[in-house]
Amino acid sequence: MYPKEYINCDQEPIHICGEVQKYGYLLGAKDSKITFYSENILDLFSLDSQSIIGKDIKVLFDEFQLDINWNNFSHNQELAIQHINFKEEQYTLSIHTNEGFTFYEIEKVIPNHKINQEYQAIQNILKMSNDENIWKLLLQEVQNIIDFDRAMIYQFLYDGSGEVIEESVKPGLDSYLHLHYPESDIPAQARALYLRNTVRITSHVSGQTYPIFGIQKENIDLTYSVTRSSSPVHRQYLKNAGVESSFSTSIIVNGVLWGMVACQNAAPKHLDLQSRLLVETLTRTAANAYGSYRSLQTLEDYQKSNLSNISLRQNLLSEENFAVALESNIEDIMNTCAAEGMIIKINNEVLTHGNVPNHSDIEKIINWSKDNNQDFEENIFISNTFCQTSGLELDNSEISCGIIISVLGNNTSDMLIWLRKEQGQKIKWAGNPEKKTVSEIKDGVEIIKFSPRKSFEVWKQYVKDTALPWKTREIESAKWITSVILKASHTKSSQILDLNNQLKELNEELDSFSYTISHDLNTPLTVIKLNAQLMKRLQQPDEKSQKFLDTIIGQVDSMSDMIKNVLELSKIKKSEIELKRIEIDPLINKLADESKISFDSPHTEIIIENTPEVLGDPTMVYQVFGNVIGNAIKYSSRASKPTVKIIGEVYENEVTYKISDNGIGIDKEDAGKMFKIFSRMSNAKAFHGNGVGLSIVHHLMEKMGGEITYESESGIGTTFILKFQKPDYDFSIS
Repeated sequence: MYPKEYINCDQEPIHICGEVQKYGYLLGAKDSKITFYSENILDLFSLDSQSIIGKDIKVLFDEFQLDINWNNFSHNQELAIQHINFKEEQYTLSIHTNEGFTFYEIEKVIPNHKINQEYQAIQNILKMSNDENIWKLLLQEVQNIIDFDRAMIYQFLYDGSGEVIEESVKPGLDSYLHLHYPESDIPAQARALYLRNTVRITSHVSGQTYPIFGIQKENIDLTYSVTRSSSPVHRQYLKNAGVESSFSTSIIVNGVLWGMVACQNAAPKHLDLQSRLLVETLTRTAANAYGSYRSLQTLEDYQKSNLSNISLRQNLLSEENFAVALESNIEDIMNTCAAEGMIIKINNEVLTHGNVPNHSDIEKIINWSKDNNQDFEENIFISNTFCQTSGLELDNSEISCGIIISVLGNNTSDMLIWLRKEQGQKIKWAGNPEKKTVSEIKDGVEIIKFSPRKSFEVWKQYVKDTALPWKTREIESAKWITSVILKASHTKSSQILDLNNQLKELNEELDSFSYTISHDLNTPLTVIKLNAQLMKRLQQPDEKSQKFLDTIIGQVDSMSDMIKNVLELSKIKKSEIELKRIEIDPLINKLADESKISFDSPHTEIIIENTPEVLGDPTMVYQVFGNVIGNAIKYSSRASKPTVKIIGEVYENEVTYKISDNGIGIDKEDAGKMFKIFSRMSNAKAFHGNGVGLSIVHHLMEKMGGEITYESESGIGTTFILKFQKPDYDFSIS
C-alpha cells in the first residue's frame, strides 16, 4: 500500500509549465544576458546550446541583423510588440518583464487581409450594438476574422461555474447554447490567470511542444507569455471534446473577469499575434460597451429604487409608534430587495409578510442569527444557500434558501430578514460535471489525479437548496433600510430619553410637592378637628349642628388618612430597603385578627393553608399583607358567610401568595385603574376608603422585585396574587 497524494485541476501550476507551443520561440534574459530558451529557437537561429546561455541578447539580435528599436521598449511596459524581418519572412517580437526576467517571444506573421477591417469592426460594435445584441455582434466580427468552427460567449456565474449565453457555430455541429460547465473546468487559478493574461491560443492540441532549457521550469513564471504551452490536463480535456485548436480572450467588465470569448476548431489552426490582439481589442470594446449599458441600467434602477426608498423613509418616520410603522410598511421593505418573504423582529414581536416559513422555522432562524451575528460583516449576513451553509434542520427549508439578515445594532436581538425560496432550476450541463480519477506510482507515492471529463453529452441536473443570488443593488437597499431604521430608532430613543428625563424631574418635583403639601396640611386639619370637637363639648349644639360637626370631624379623619398614605407613598419611592428572609405565618395570623377587629367583621372565616417564607423588606411585607388582607376582609364583610382564604406556594424562582375573598368583586370596566392612586371601584362606594392602598402595595411589590396581579368577577369575589422573590440568600437594593 503506497501513501496517496491527490491532485486536482485547481492545484495544477499552469503558469510554470516549462514549455512553449510549436508556433512560438522564447528567450529569457536577466540583465541582458540570456538565461533560458525554448528548444526550438536553436533551429530558428541555427545555434547550439553551449553558445546561447550567457550571451548578450542585443549582441545576438545584431548578429542576425534583426532591426530592434530598443527605444520602444521600457521595463515599465507590460507588453511591447514590434515587427521584425528574418530570413525574408515577417515575425512579431513580443517583450515583457516578469519576476526579474525579460521575456522575448518570436512568432511568424500569417498574412490576413481581414486585419485591415479592424476599424470598421470596432465601429460596428460601438454603433450597432445594444445591451441585448452586443455579444452576438461581437461573435460575428470575431468569426469574420478567425473563422473557427465554434465561437461562444461563456459567462462565469456566481459560484465559478459557467454558461454559454451566445454562440456562432458552423452548420452540422451541435449547439452548446445555454449549456453549463462546472467550476472545475476553469478552476480558480486558471480564472486568475485569464484576468492577468487575457489572450490564449492552443493552435494544435495534439501538436509538438518545446521545453525550456537554462534554468528549472519552476523558476520561470510564464503568466504573461504569449507562446506558453497549455497544461496536459487542459489539452486532454480539449481532445475529449473533439477539439484540436482552442482560442480565447477574456471579457473583463469593471475590472472583474465576467466571461470569455471561447473559440474551438476540430482541426489544428493557428492565429498569429496580430489576429489575436485584434480579437482582444474587439472584445475589450464590447466589454466596455456592455459595462456602460449595465452601468446605465444600474443607474436607472438606483434612481427608481431611491424614489421608492425616499417614500418609504417618510412613511417610517411619520409614524409615532415605530413597530406600527414597520408593520404598515413591511411589504415595501420586502420589495426593496426583491424578496419573496419578510420577517421583522422588533421589541420582542415578530412581524411577517409574504412567503415565510412556519413559526418553528422562524424561531430557529432568529436564534441562529443571535448566536452567529458576531461573525456578520457590518451586522449583515447574505446567502443564497442558507439551508446548506447554516446547518439548520428546517421544516420548510425550500422557503429560506436565499436570505439577508440585518441585525439592528450590537446589543439587541431586533433584526430584519429578507427571504427567497429555492430556485428549483433544471440545469443542462455539457456532460456529467463529476470527474473520475486516475493514479500512477511516482517515487513510492501513489499520485491520484482527477482526469478531465470524457463525455460532453447533455446531462440534466435539478438544483436544490439554492436561491437566485442577491444583486448588489438589493444588498445595498437592505443596508439602506437598516440605516434608516437605526437612525429613526436613535431619534425615537433620544426623544424618549429626553421625555424620561423631564418626567423624572417632574416626578421628583411632584414627590417633593406632595410631601410638603401633605405635611403642611396636617396643621390646619388638626386645628379644624380640634375646633369641631371643642364646639361639641362646650356649646352643647342641637341635633342638626351636632350632625354637621360629626361630618366635619369624619371628613378631617378621612383627609388625614389620605395625607398619611400619600406621605407613605412618597417615602416608598425614596427609601432604601434591605431584603431578608421573612417568616409569614405569625405575620398573617396577627394581621388577620387585627383586620377582623378593624373592619368589625368577627364572623369572617380565615383559612390559612400554607405560609412559606419570602424574601422581602420586613416593613414593606407587613404593609403589603396588611393592606391586601384588610381589603379582603373589608369587601367580604357583608357576605352571608364571609370567607378569606390565604395559600402560599413555592416555585423554582419565586414564592406566590393567593389571597381570595367572596366579597363584592371587581367590575371589568374598572380593570385599568386597579393600582392607580385615588382610584376607587365603582361598586365600592358603600365601603370606607380613599383609593391609595393598592397603589402603595403595587409600588412596594415592585420595590422588592415582586409583582401583584388579581383575578376577579363582580359579585363573586377577588383573588390577589402576590409574587415574591424566593429566599435563597440575603442582599440589599435601593
